[in-house]
Amino acid sequence: MSRRFRALALFAALAPASFAGSAVAEARFDHVYVIVLENHDFDDALSAERTPFLDRLAREQGLATQYFGVAHPSLPNYIAMVSGDTFGVADDAPSCFASDLAPSQPCHRTEGESLADQLEAAGLSFAAYLESAPSAGAMQQGYPDPLLRPLYAQKHNPFVYFDRVAKAPAQLAALKPYEALAGDLAGKIANFVFIVPDQCHDGHGLRIVCADEAQLQRDYDAFVEKTVGLIRSSPNWTQNSAIVVTFDEGEAQHKTPEAAETDNRIPAIVVTACGAPATSAKRYDHYALLATIEDGFGLGRLRKAAGAPAMTDLFSRSCNSAPRGGTPK
Repeated sequence: MSRRFRALALFAALAPASFAGSAVAEARFDHVYVIVLENHDFDDALSAERTPFLDRLAREQGLATQYFGVAHPSLPNYIAMVSGDTFGVADDAPSCFASDLAPSQPCHRTEGESLADQLEAAGLSFAAYLESAPSAGAMQQGYPDPLLRPLYAQKHNPFVYFDRVAKAPAQLAALKPYEALAGDLAGKIANFVFIVPDQCHDGHGLRIVCADEAQLQRDYDAFVEKTVGLIRSSPNWTQNSAIVVTFDEGEAQHKTPEAAETDNRIPAIVVTACGAPATSAKRYDHYALLATIEDGFGLGRLRKAAGAPAMTDLFSRSCNSAPRGGTPK
């Protein structure tokens, strides 16, 4: 399929009005920090041996035990997280705005609104912190080498697929290397923060460079421990803030798009300043997470988030809850 055809198809999918609802709640979030890891099913993502920090966090904070990705492979899940739809994207093709796009290379773009636009219209802000990205607003498909060593991968940066971000210098400037996070946390940081490790630290892995599964798990656990520590020790960790740690999708091997709704179970951990343990067995997915974030900032809901259940039981829980025992499985 040609680049032009794919782009036009995605435009057509977005033609209807993108706001599916009005603000449903008074804004109550100061900051929401979302950390996205890669390609681990619920049953193997948390391990007392390989991921001790995440395992403990799931016990001490909020854990959704029936949370699902919405597609395979990675890209449509990332797009869904910030826009409420996959728009028929079913591959990891780059943005049509990629600076190193080859002639006739398949790509994706959309003129539709995203969470970034909603926040900006409401006088709020967003930022993404992308490990191994070469610079703020980088538009390469991968870095340092898009083919052999793409530590930073554009397919894990959904914002650059939206025209309104890719064409706006101020919004592009909000897409920063991960190294900028600590400094921003010490001063003023955005209301919504999207954090993505590189492919050696998110559980994905790269051939030759980082392919050992056990080490990949230890590394994403260390990344999350460091990042959560930075957030919780900063002045931008308030009573009205939350951290979400989740995965884009489960392991996609031997699975089909038709089965994604039932086989794509992944963990979602919700950390609040309250710190009370909680488990939810309600069925949630990336649209439910977006709906919860939009509700918490007093925004309308985008597309499929309009009909999704809010994750209220994990984001708004009593500090007097009794500790939870057992295994987070």
